[in-house]
Amino acid sequence: MRADFGDLFADGETGLMGLALDPEFAENRRLYSCQGDQDGDIDVVAWTVASDWSSATRVADPLVGGLPINEGSGRHGGCRLEFAPDGALLVGTGDTATGTVPQDPDSLGGKVLRTDPATGEVAVWTSGHRNVQGLAVRPGRGQVFSVEHGPDRDDEVNLLREGGNYGWDPDGGGSYDESVPMTDPSIPGAVAAVWSSGDPTLATSGATFVGGEEWGDYDGQLLVALLKDQGVLALRLDDAGAVVGQSRVPELDDAYGRIRTVQQSGDGALYVITDNGGGSDRLLQVTPG
Repeated sequence: MRADFGDLFADGETGLMGLALDPEFAENRRLYSCQGDQDGDIDVVAWTVASDWSSATRVADPLVGGLPINEGSGRHGGCRLEFAPDGALLVGTGDTATGTVPQDPDSLGGKVLRTDPATGEVAVWTSGHRNVQGLAVRPGRGQVFSVEHGPDRDDEVNLLREGGNYGWDPDGGGSYDESVPMTDPSIPGAVAAVWSSGDPTLATSGATFVGGEEWGDYDGQLLVALLKDQGVLALRLDDAGAVVGQSRVPELDDAYGRIRTVQQSGDGALYVITDNGGGSDRLLQVTPG
């Protein structure tokens, strides 16, 4: 499929980072990307896809612009996309490795944003994030979870709620202090994670809920891709969204290298993307045995 990425900024952890299909894709052929731009920011772009899948054309460029970028290193670009149950497009952003950004109400970095996919109107939904790597909506309950990298410890899975501050505050008086806790308890109302890796980190990434009786014990669990620990983490949640059990998917453990994204599709299969570089990456289709 042809698509114009001539203005893409790709460096370090920033590039083409997020992709989501419109819930009405079958009718409007619309999808959304989140990507670094050579003009010096990160943009959410809306596209329409030709009926024969031969090309994608930008129709809102950008739909959302001005998301902060680290032009020096590309660090902490964030930019995961997911649709909320009410149709809002959620955008998870990174803090660009800048200490003041996550707690700055005037910055769109280190946040989860709610965006109108028709107009591009943006509102900050949650704050105090380091580098959002995954967003997942729990079917049937509407709960939204974010997945984040920690610094030297404490990768996190967070249950998001409107106005929540998730406690990342690395402002070291002009420096980026990564020795502080991922969730700083001194911040009033800081929301604790529902799951944390502790030490060492696993480098958590994309996430999805898997559903269907054919998935057996995995039915209803949150699956989280692991980069450094090279596999997939499965989290069992209670009705309120608290983690009550965890395991690993043995068939994917240390079998395919770094896992960037997991996503269950409409056909019930789980699709897994690796992130090993060197032209060796694969898209895997996983079906229940």
